[in-house]
Amino acid sequence: MLLANAYLDRIDFLRYLPQTDCAECGASTCQGFVEGLKQGEKKPADCPGISENLHYSFQVALNADNILPKFPCTTVPQPGPVGLVEINVPGGISPILVSGNNVHTQDVLTSLLSTTRSAFFMFFVDTKGHTVDMALIYETLTAGQIRRDILNSRALKRNPRPQIIIPGLAAAVGNKLRQSTGWNVIVGPICAAELPLFLANQWLPPGKRI
Repeated sequence: MLLANAYLDRIDFLRYLPQTDCAECGASTCQGFVEGLKQGEKKPADCPGISENLHYSFQVALNADNILPKFPCTTVPQPGPVGLVEINVPGGISPILVSGNNVHTQDVLTSLLSTTRSAFFMFFVDTKGHTVDMALIYETLTAGQIRRDILNSRALKRNPRPQIIIPGLAAAVGNKLRQSTGWNVIVGPICAAELPLFLANQWLPPGKRI
């Protein structure tokens, strides 16, 4: 069975390292350290430039292939629920993570969010069941669609000045959304499994008090 692309190879681990090539970790370069992490020869704590708060985020991202569910590659839409989902009792300053309503995408994000105690709003836009990459092709994930769905929901009542994080594949959509609404729109990573690193201190491990 041909599996859908989870874009795990697009996780930019190097971005979250000091990139000084200090060699204190035992690797000659930071890129070499990344390869050591992927091979299990190094661990995040080996780098003196990574904060303790990031150690867990690195571990989640490195183990993503075992955490995230696998699903078949298909262009047939698989619609799931649309609208706002509250993760870990979010409040007025909790960011809103935006994605499409493909049921497999929702399973991936739910599995990933189960690795943190941090609070988020998760908003599933009506992309007619397309994954994010296909929704961009079929134009079911647009700035107008995101704006309409969020305005028609209770999202802004809970969080009137939200930080809205959209998938990295939808960067062009983010620019248009920011211009048309004035919202604080942030383009996240291409791979969902990079979110723990991208959100850094906001991604607290289970059991740690927030």
